[in-house]
Amino acid sequence: MFRIVPEWAYNYQGFWDAVKFRNIWFIKLRYFAVFLLFCFLTIISYYFSNSISSYQKSFILKIILAILFYNVILHYFSDKIKSKPKRFNCLHYSLLQMVLDLAALLSLVYITGGIESPFYLFFIFHMIIGSLILPGRVVYLLALGVISGYSLMAFLQFLQFFNFIESHLISELIQYSKTPNILYISYELIIFSFMIITSVFLANHIAHNLYKREMELKHALDLIKENEIAKQKYIMGLVHEIKTPISAVRTMLDLIIENFLGPVSDEVGKKLLQSRKRTNETISLINNVLRISKLKLLEDVSKENLFLKELIDNVIEIIGPEASEKNIKISLIEFDEKEFSELTGDKILLELAISNLVNNAVKYGNDNGRVIIDASRNGDFINLNVADDGVGIPGDEIHNIFNQFYRASNIKKKNKEGAGMGLSVVSEIIKRHGGEIKVVSPSKIGNTDSPGTQFTVILPIHF
Repeated sequence: MFRIVPEWAYNYQGFWDAVKFRNIWFIKLRYFAVFLLFCFLTIISYYFSNSISSYQKSFILKIILAILFYNVILHYFSDKIKSKPKRFNCLHYSLLQMVLDLAALLSLVYITGGIESPFYLFFIFHMIIGSLILPGRVVYLLALGVISGYSLMAFLQFLQFFNFIESHLISELIQYSKTPNILYISYELIIFSFMIITSVFLANHIAHNLYKREMELKHALDLIKENEIAKQKYIMGLVHEIKTPISAVRTMLDLIIENFLGPVSDEVGKKLLQSRKRTNETISLINNVLRISKLKLLEDVSKENLFLKELIDNVIEIIGPEASEKNIKISLIEFDEKEFSELTGDKILLELAISNLVNNAVKYGNDNGRVIIDASRNGDFINLNVADDGVGIPGDEIHNIFNQFYRASNIKKKNKEGAGMGLSVVSEIIKRHGGEIKVVSPSKIGNTDSPGTQFTVILPIHF
């Protein structure tokens, strides 16, 4: 197989996607061209019937039908052409289209007046298109073929002056001298050749630079991805090292609580139980961080049957003490768990996402406030709402809140702690489950003084 694929494009999927897209676009454009040619034939046959012979009409109609015929075949096989550099691929497919179009165009130009035909301008159009896709050496070969064909046409037209061959001019559309003018024909060929070569050079040069910039961008994105992988590996290693001494502390606490080291007073026992609870929460948080890092590193999302109410209850139980300190009431509007019996997803990740949303509602809520959680089923999707009557989010900043490290301006003014990572993690988890998350402020339970925020998580039942 004739190889026309540049080496830099062998493993560059963006290049192949662009070629496939343009192939389809050319096929659709060709249908439009067929329609315009048919309109041209109809108009010239009706209004200029005396200036066009029946042979020309028949020949033009055959060209139109030929273009339509091979375009239908090209359209049929367009989805079957693969992107394999060493075999017949979509780039060869583009070249085949170019050759067929140029052959049809040469025939059309010849039968409508040769170098006097207005259709000769489409040679330049085709060469520019070819330069955007095909390698330079291939396009220059095509350009040489076009110039040769056009020169042959000019020679044949010169012979028409001496009646050696039949003339195919359309007299009422083309003003042409009956006197042979070799100088005019020479100028026409020189100008045409110059326009073709210049167009090919400029278009191919621009296309090559664009592909080169795309490759540089792709290389930069690959480096960013490699650095992200290295970062996640570093985080996983660091967090895992932190987990080891904390696990040791929990083991020691268990030994003391279970009186293996002797009895302790009730007051000390209560403090130890609280310490163990906080230690368990810390280890759970570390496990979540490890899971998120693994998610970004391996795109690892497990699928298991879930009980939505159980996830929400676990979150409320963990965040409950913090809500009690601010006298914030967390209410779960009861729903029929049977409606969600088919729900699947990653339990730890979804619980982490819900926990972040409820924790934010409590953290940024006002004292004596409310947090309402409700869920409903909409066909094959779940709508989970978390609404509060807290400080809310400025309207012009809502579109930024899922960005990493972003914190709303009104939160910064209140000196609330946070790194701006929670919502970006929630968004990542929901997207990995095939869902989406929306936010509005004020919320449905907000008011003028406390507008609040409402998050809506939309998850597919069958993940």
